Amino acid sequence: MDKSQNSMSYSQEGGSNLSERVMLNVGGKKFETTIATLTRIPDTVLAVMVSDRWKTGDEIFIDRDPKHFGKVLNYLRDGDHFVVPADTEACEELKREAHFYNMPFLAELCLPMNVDVADIVQWKRDAIEIYWRPFVRYMVDDSLSLPFIYDRNNHTLARCIACEEFQDPKCSYLFDINYTAWEPMRHHMYNMTGEITQLMGENCCIVAWDNGQQIHLPRSALIKVPGMQQHG
Repeated sequence: MDKSQNSMSYSQEGGSNLSERVMLNVGGKKFETTIATLTRIPDTVLAVMVSDRWKTGDEIFIDRDPKHFGKVLNYLRDGDHFVVPADTEACEELKREAHFYNMPFLAELCLPMNVDVADIVQWKRDAIEIYWRPFVRYMVDDSLSLPFIYDRNNHTLARCIACEEFQDPKCSYLFDINYTAWEPMRHHMYNMTGEITQLMGENCCIVAWDNGQQIHLPRSALIKVPGMQQHG
């Protein structure tokens, strides 16, 4: 499935005035941004407000609590690289703001991570920096079923960091990996999607990635792809 179908649609309207700056007054707090940012996703409350029939050149007032409006703007600017708050309460509050501003994909990002078999997932943006090296090692050593390895008495062992899953790969050995040469994998992981094929206890699952790798991972490293349906 084309991932672009599930990412933000970009407004082509406005022509050369997309860089024009707009002042917003949200509940008494001032925010300044560009028309390009506010119209990045069509049909949101903000995109409608700055359309030709609404915009007069004056400050736009929104009678709304400004607490999370900065995060709403960050989502419009950052797109796929936006990271939702880790705090559960803040995430729930941001979800309410997403519904108010008609941003369904942002609302989906704020949902609890209750993934299930056949869900389409991707790496959480803030997890990639932590996971990309273990993921590379897992790809290089095809005897591994877990990406988290350690060495005990010159013998390679593997263990999940989130559950009791343990592996003693008899044929495995420590590869001398040139991670600099593999660094493009860190970038590629932003665009990977996978399907959950099995749940492993309360914390983990098996993911079949679109590059052919099938791996045991903690669910905390994953997020459901907004708008993507389960494979039937």
